[in-house]
Amino acid sequence: MVESGGEARSVERAARNEAAFREANRELERRRRDLGVDGERLPFLCECEAERCTEVILARPGEYAEARASPRRFLVMDGHDEDARVVSRHDGFRIVEKEGLEGELVEALDS
Repeated sequence: MVESGGEARSVERAARNEAAFREANRELERRRRDLGVDGERLPFLCECEAERCTEVILARPGEYAEARASPRRFLVMDGHDEDARVVSRHDGFRIVEKEGLEGELVEALDS
């Protein structure tokens, strides 16, 4: 299937939103390590494609590491990014992996 220009732009916008949330969470993780803060569950932003999402996910460090194992993976609240392939399910959130054009774009945007 060939995507029309509008659909491709929409996918690109979603990928950029997801990448921005991912980078914000990387900064939170860096700060947590710098401060030596440990905890059973730590707050991270939902990394869904919704530009205005403000949901907070409480994830264990290992769960966060699982999401960062691939540039195509994201932490999302249950009910967000329903079309993405689910890698694993956790308490109130999922780790999803983007495929196709969106997967390619988020991987290219990974810094």
